[in-house]
Parts: sequence; C-alpha cells; structure tokens
Amino acid sequence: MNRKTLNTIIPIVSVAVMVIWGTLAKSYEYSWLAVFAGGILMAVINIAGKNK
Repeated sequence: MNRKTLNTIIPIVSVAVMVIWGTLAKSYEYSWLAVFAGGILMAVINIAGKNK
C-alpha cells in the first residue's frame, strides 16, 4: 500500500473508531484519542516515507 492510500484510510478509520468507541462507552470523553493516534500515525508514515 502506498502513502496516498494510507493517508486516506487512516483518518476514515480513526473517526470510525472514535464514533464506535464513544457510542459504546456512551461518552466521547476519551474517544478523541483515536483521532489523535491516527494523526500521529499519519505523521510517522509521512516522515518515514520521506526518508526513503
């Protein structure tokens, strides 16, 4: 999978996880961490891809 595809999939999955987590927990207090982790993962993938 290339970086463009991952940069599209990661945010979608992150938001889906946030919504599912918040819904199941009946509180969105900590579910934002899923989106935060997705952003960090995207940054790491972009940095690693630029170093190649």
